[in-house]
Amino acid sequence: LVDHTQQSSPQTQQQQPSPQQQQQQQYQHHPHHRPGGGSTVVVPGLLPGGDIRSLCEVPFLLTTEAKQNILRDEATLQQQHVVHASAMAALLQGLPAGGIEASNGELRISVDAMSLALGLKVRRGHVMEDALRQIRGCSPQDLKKPLRVTFLSEDGKVAEEGVDQGGVSREFFQLLVCQLFSPDYGMFVYVEESRCCWFSPASLESLDEFELVGIVLGLACYNGVILDAHLPLTAYKKLMGHVPGFADLSELYPDLSDGLQQLLDFQGDVESTFCRNFEAEYEAFGEKKQVELLPGGAHIPVTADNRFHFVELYSAWLLTGSVADQFAAFASGFHRVCGGPALSLFRYEEVELLVEGLPHLDFLQMQAGAHYEGGYHDKHPTVQHLW
Repeated sequence: LVDHTQQSSPQTQQQQPSPQQQQQQQYQHHPHHRPGGGSTVVVPGLLPGGDIRSLCEVPFLLTTEAKQNILRDEATLQQQHVVHASAMAALLQGLPAGGIEASNGELRISVDAMSLALGLKVRRGHVMEDALRQIRGCSPQDLKKPLRVTFLSEDGKVAEEGVDQGGVSREFFQLLVCQLFSPDYGMFVYVEESRCCWFSPASLESLDEFELVGIVLGLACYNGVILDAHLPLTAYKKLMGHVPGFADLSELYPDLSDGLQQLLDFQGDVESTFCRNFEAEYEAFGEKKQVELLPGGAHIPVTADNRFHFVELYSAWLLTGSVADQFAAFASGFHRVCGGPALSLFRYEEVELLVEGLPHLDFLQMQAGAHYEGGYHDKHPTVQHLW
């Protein structure tokens, strides 16, 4: 038996349109479609003719300043939520909303659930010690509050006069970062040829210290403070989830990158000329140490056939493997403060700009945008001598 109701002639059979044809039909029937005229801007992730509900869906249209404002607004909303939840919990339990203060003589941050500011009290001679101890006990919600810094006398009893309107916080970050990134402290090494700081593979500091460094960078981002950190762009690539490779090595170690490139371009006998094995070396407290890039790498020579693999492994070890634990703790601290949907709007170049600012000053642009007061003008002799 044949069911004729399921058959149709070739003349009456209709072919189902493909997904691309359906999208094209939707686009052609869209009220804003203009056949045969104008140009079309295609937004990734949106159907032709689709509506954009928020500019955050197209972050490439936003300036870095606009993204920074979104980052701060996100923190403000989270702060308001925490304050509301704390107030409701205190009301239901019949407890005061806040006001707990440590009184054992130790410098600690005061706990106040209704406070909208993160208050740090530090002694000038012990900035890093006091700040890191207080930051360590803060919750992620507290870290996203506006920062207010108070400098104390050496005995911790007398506060310096002045209200923190931004200048005190900048001085605080300047003193703190100078100590954290100092080669004498042992957490970072200073690469003279690139003038950048990088994580020390031989650091004896605990991973908590590296996490606190990440928290400090995140606090600076939220409070609009530019830091003198001098981290390479590779660090910000890794923060945003990118995996660095040989192409990123030249920014941190330009001489080493040139040497490895010569190895790749060499036309002669690679093994007898370079005399390298699958090993990497680093310096730890004045002593040279070797690390095998492969199991048994100390006995595997680098040849013309495996040199590309050697360069790949060497770059990966230098930028990732040798400092994996240190960087993971650092990234954890940074994302503890800045982690959230707003951070995904940034490119890694913009994160570097957010932390360190512009590496070079454009004095011509500064001169063009300058405004003068007190009787001075752009033709004044003093102003002419200034520029």
